Amino acid sequence: MNKQTVNCLTLQEMMDNKMNLVLLDVRDVEKFQSGSLQSDLYETHNIPYMMMKESDEPLDPKTAHLWKDKQIVTLCTSGNKAQKAAALLREKGFQAVALLGGLTAWREKQND
Repeated sequence: MNKQTVNCLTLQEMMDNKMNLVLLDVRDVEKFQSGSLQSDLYETHNIPYMMMKESDEPLDPKTAHLWKDKQIVTLCTSGNKAQKAAALLREKGFQAVALLGGLTAWREKQND
């Protein structure tokens, strides 16, 4: 996947097809704990973007090894921080895309 973002419909299709995904919420811990993307098949992980940005490596070695062959989908409230986090991960060799419109768009889609 060479795209930099995915829309809600595409992410839903990826999840329905049980793709080898990692859902990564890059908001701060407090916002993550107040609610994130819920899925029966996928756990949503939390690594704040600021921590990723300020570190030499965006992921710790164990996590990096586990996620190296997975498609990472970054999440935030509006999609802006997620796009920055996905770009940072791609620079380090990971397959990463951001959810376009963020969790706001995802929640709106779920309520349709």
